[in-house]
Amino acid sequence: MQGYGKDLIKLPCEGIALIVTDLHGNVHDFDKILELWKDLSTNKNHLILTGDFIHAMDTSENDHSLEILEAVKGHCQFDNFHLLLGNHEWATITHRSVYKGGENQSTNFEGLLKNKFGAEWKHKLEEYVNFFKKLPVAIKTDNGVFISHSGPPKDVNSIKEIMNITEKGYSNNPLLFELLWNRYGDYTKKDVDNFLEKVGCKAMIVGHTPVDGYKLIRNQLIVSSSFSKGKKAYVELDLEKEIRGGRDLKRMVKYFK
Repeated sequence: MQGYGKDLIKLPCEGIALIVTDLHGNVHDFDKILELWKDLSTNKNHLILTGDFIHAMDTSENDHSLEILEAVKGHCQFDNFHLLLGNHEWATITHRSVYKGGENQSTNFEGLLKNKFGAEWKHKLEEYVNFFKKLPVAIKTDNGVFISHSGPPKDVNSIKEIMNITEKGYSNNPLLFELLWNRYGDYTKKDVDNFLEKVGCKAMIVGHTPVDGYKLIRNQLIVSSSFSKGKKAYVELDLEKEIRGGRDLKRMVKYFK
């Protein structure tokens, strides 16, 4: 698939993009997504996972991060399967600890590796880190939708700053950090509109923040596909339809049965 540099993928004005957020090691939801994808999968349709597919949010006993990770590595060989970097994968790259409910999820992830790979677990971790470093951070569609794990960052002046954003590294890169970690409150509706104008888009889709299925903040659609505050939703984005703003995205939200 054509890209704008290493870190930004371009999707043409053709077909459907199935957009799914924040699986967090939930293999049951991942399997449901693959079933949906079987029904939609053609050369012109796309599946987009917006990052945070590792680190279970309930207990480490239900953490199937490694199963999902091995599966998505295999699927990434296809041009219409797109995996984006999330803040939890970023934390693995930068060796940062992430906590949820008092549990160190980074340590739990290492525990999964130790249990499965024994003395070779550090080599496997390095393999996964190298894989994460190859992941793009965002997608821009031809009809003007920007898709990322989170964000937007506040001080972006043009789309060129996103194209190769990881060239400045992962640890000390404020724009990348904001693109992966910012939640509404860290930015305003005006910040969203300013960002979209700079990158030449009309609306954006993110995950990261748990909501009840979805939440529309003017021109930003926040979606929770697995780790949510209630319903679980995804987006069937029509890549051929004119997008004028967030309300057009709202009409494309679907719920898992």
